[in-house]
Amino acid sequence: MLKLMAAAALLSAPAANPPGAPRCLTRAEVGDLTLVGAAILVEGVRSACRTHLPETAFLSSPAGAEFAGRMRAEGQSHLEPAMNGITRMAGETPNAGLAMVRTVVRGLMAEGSGTEFAQYADAQLCRDSNEILEIASTLTPDQMARFVGAFASIADRLARMAPPRMPAPATPDDEALRPRPTAFAAPAVPSVPPRVVIEPPSRPPLQPFLCPQPQ
Repeated sequence: MLKLMAAAALLSAPAANPPGAPRCLTRAEVGDLTLVGAAILVEGVRSACRTHLPETAFLSSPAGAEFAGRMRAEGQSHLEPAMNGITRMAGETPNAGLAMVRTVVRGLMAEGSGTEFAQYADAQLCRDSNEILEIASTLTPDQMARFVGAFASIADRLARMAPPRMPAPATPDDEALRPRPTAFAAPAVPSVPPRVVIEPPSRPPLQPFLCPQPQ
């Protein structure tokens, strides 16, 4: 858990790239990130669920061990291009912090990592996770990367199609604070204060995140 928190903190460091530098991911880098994430997830679930799964479960079987080993190898081989994408997306320049992130992520992909998550696991969670990963194991790494990359492309396309957000209308307070020439100021007329409607905060819209793709 501490290793994961350290990686997240380092990735959230202030941007250091010039303001005009593009911040986007290529579709290939989305695939690289998918394989790195899958390697961490598979090994983490295997370690966390070791005592909650029966011997007949996929992740407890030799087939599950082979799948985890395959994903570890794929994750390690795709780490550098994935980090290149994260660096550009975050607006970072190569530095010691990013080098530490690489070390932390490699540790998360190592065999046996994820035991610290065992305290959050239970039989039902592990059973469902085992089923999901058993289905995922039928895909090749290339198919996994393409599958997630296609969904990312759709999400990016929808974000680009969304209408631009309109500025919020001026509130009565804004009008009251707006300066007016004294000569044209009208005498204040008592009025009923407007009813205040408190709306729940809305989520910010999804922003485009993919680099321009060939049509």
